[in-house]
Amino acid sequence: MEELPTLNPNAIFAGPIPGASLTTEQGNRPWENPPKESSLDKVITAYLRRLRSREIVEPILDAIRYGTSITTIVEAVIETAVMEGEHTIDTGILASPVIVEYLKQACEISNIEYKISAEEVKKQTESKKISSMLVEEVLKEMEQEQDSPISDAIETSAEEIKESNKGLMSRKNNKDDSDGI
Repeated sequence: MEELPTLNPNAIFAGPIPGASLTTEQGNRPWENPPKESSLDKVITAYLRRLRSREIVEPILDAIRYGTSITTIVEAVIETAVMEGEHTIDTGILASPVIVEYLKQACEISNIEYKISAEEVKKQTESKKISSMLVEEVLKEMEQEQDSPISDAIETSAEEIKESNKGLMSRKNNKDDSDGI
């Protein structure tokens, strides 16, 4: 008698749930609609217009300064726009070299060392140094916090802890304990 092939019990969960596409009205999802823009020129122009804004480009340059590769940022921006239905993935892939070049030029103008690919970031052995301006800001904030009554209370409690026993199981320091046991 022939043996029947055994089915993998996990094979049932490999595909989409039947009827999942029927849970919302058709056209509610961005990928169920045509993209908002299909012209490559208009997509590139829209990206470059957004990147001219200081509120957008400064955080991107900070991320590049602290070690994120340019292609990683561009890929994230393009994938987000595709998910929101701004354009198709192929239009985004065609626009990405222009965006990479724009960010390279912005880094060069800002005197920021940059890495093009994630592989270059992984190969980098030198750790990034913290900006002296950032250190100065943190020190100023710490000085302002030290002048507050809360910081005084924290300092006194820290001194009390230092003077007290060293740990839970440590021997108590009794002055009348003459033999040190």
